[in-house]
Amino acid sequence: MNNLLLLPLWIVDILGSAVVLILGWTTFRSSRKLLARDAENALWLFLYWLTLALLLFGLSRSLGHIGGYVLLLTGHESWGKEIRPYSGGLNAILSLVIASVTLFFHDIQKLYRRMEADHHHIEATSHEILALNREMEAIVMERTMSEMALGMADGIRNPLHVIGGFGNRLLKKAAADDPARNWAIAITDAAKSLEQMVERFEDLAQNKKSFFSQEDLNKIVRGILEMLEGEFERKKVHLVTGLHAAPVYGQMNKHLLKVAISHLLRNSLEATAPQGEIHVTTALDQSHAILVIQDSGRGMAPEVVTRVFEPYYTTKVGGTGLGMVFVRQIVDEHRGTINLDSQVGQGTTVTIRLPSRFSEALI
Repeated sequence: MNNLLLLPLWIVDILGSAVVLILGWTTFRSSRKLLARDAENALWLFLYWLTLALLLFGLSRSLGHIGGYVLLLTGHESWGKEIRPYSGGLNAILSLVIASVTLFFHDIQKLYRRMEADHHHIEATSHEILALNREMEAIVMERTMSEMALGMADGIRNPLHVIGGFGNRLLKKAAADDPARNWAIAITDAAKSLEQMVERFEDLAQNKKSFFSQEDLNKIVRGILEMLEGEFERKKVHLVTGLHAAPVYGQMNKHLLKVAISHLLRNSLEATAPQGEIHVTTALDQSHAILVIQDSGRGMAPEVVTRVFEPYYTTKVGGTGLGMVFVRQIVDEHRGTINLDSQVGQGTTVTIRLPSRFSEALI
């Protein structure tokens, strides 16, 4: 009689167990398919193990309950009491497995997201390096062609001066009614025209605008500081920024400037002790975009400052002595100036001035 009264509860429990098994098996199959598509996906791997643990838990619970009912109906309730502790222990172990998998994935997910962010950052940096290499190659090619063009112009100008000089002498010596006077005039006029053509050719050869565009120095600096944020944190150096409120526009090659500014900031980081400060400020005057990098590091002696831009001169162990040379070369390519002020124990200040327009740099 009692069993008949409990029958509705048993039916509900059995149906519930069946639903749990069906859902557990369905989710497990789905996660297995996802993992088969992308075996290296951390999320699919987590779902696979989680659904497997849930399926085993549902299977263990369902068998325990249904088996208990069967034993009760067949008069072997004592067996059920003996088995119940083992079944409960297995369920407890599976619950711990589920909790452990979830907590483990929570930590792994943080690491995975960090790795994914680093992967995207590396890809972006790789693209920038490729773009920088292409532009460096183009600049080297342009410089080679410019030097060849200037050499040709110089080679043309020398004999041209001789021809023009002799033409002027003939013009001075020829009488007004001398037929040779018209020839001398034609020679000098042609020499002047060729001289003007050579000058235009030189101006064209010296033009470097093709690899530079109107860029915002603030935007370039922000990108570099974001890239070096981790290095500042690891070194425990405080970064103080004072970027100009308005965009600081100038004729710049952003890839080359990133190389130069990154090198200067890394030099400051190496020279600055933990808890020190590095100030990065930008400014704008009537004709120049200005960048100032100031650190509270160990500074440099006067004899080091005077040689810092010399090729192969370095105070670092294992250094090449070419970093600051490249920095100055990049600033020169922008027709700008770089000044370095440093005192031992007082830190170093680097000031870069870049022309807003190339035409102003030629005045």
